[in-house]
Amino acid sequence: MILKTYAVPHPPIILPEVGRGEERQIENTTLSFRRMAREIESLAPDTIVVSSPHAPAYADGFYIAGGDGGYGDLRSFGIPYVREEVFFDREFSERLALALTDRGIFTTGATQGRGGFDHGTLIPLRFIRQRFTDFKLVLIGISWLGSDVHREVGRTVTRIAEELGRRVVFIASGDLSHVLKKDGPYGYRPEGPLFDAEIARIFREGDLEALFHFDPSILEEAAECGLRSFQMMTGVFDGVLYESELYSYEGPFGVGYAVASVTPKQIDGDEDMEEHRYDGSKRI
Repeated sequence: MILKTYAVPHPPIILPEVGRGEERQIENTTLSFRRMAREIESLAPDTIVVSSPHAPAYADGFYIAGGDGGYGDLRSFGIPYVREEVFFDREFSERLALALTDRGIFTTGATQGRGGFDHGTLIPLRFIRQRFTDFKLVLIGISWLGSDVHREVGRTVTRIAEELGRRVVFIASGDLSHVLKKDGPYGYRPEGPLFDAEIARIFREGDLEALFHFDPSILEEAAECGLRSFQMMTGVFDGVLYESELYSYEGPFGVGYAVASVTPKQIDGDEDMEEHRYDGSKRI
């Protein structure tokens, strides 16, 4: 059973150990993360599935973290003592890999290397584990395969959750554009604010199908990193009525940070479900 999904950014600067006061500029994002953590504590999932664009990525398949557990830290940012350790839901990960293989989707289940799991995974876990620790993790990377394949991975996550009887929260980790300001990490391009405005609209209005209808030239110029994670998240609710809420959006450092949730309208299966569809007529 999928209880809820979240789209979240992963700025290390949001942690006081990194930001050293600068994190106050994204206070709304911090408040949204804390709200997410409270909600997850209330939901008490068995398993949290995280898709991260900074996990190992492959041109022709997907990384699914293997083994019984792992850790992540901010060593690469010069702060190794910011660290989280988790148990992996090995049964879920292995069943997911087999199911995707049956669909012709390549996966690799390598155990993590010396660097641990990535900051796209660590940042949301850091907030969650301040409130709730009684869960196991499934970690999935993105791929350079098409958007429909990412949707299929999300569908398969839901199928495995139902087969195993797991109560699952899915977290799609991903920043938005990196070209919002001249003094940002990659400067300014007009496609950056355009992309971010559309993502904010999508989450605010619940128009998740629009995540599959961006003009490819916009995506390249916007320098985004979260879209594939969000497409995977959409697949999780394929065929299900849902409600979407944009918790916050900020971009003071030149990178877009959106926090949103998507919740099934019925989670007990007692009522007929209908898929929200997008007619593909709008492109940006």
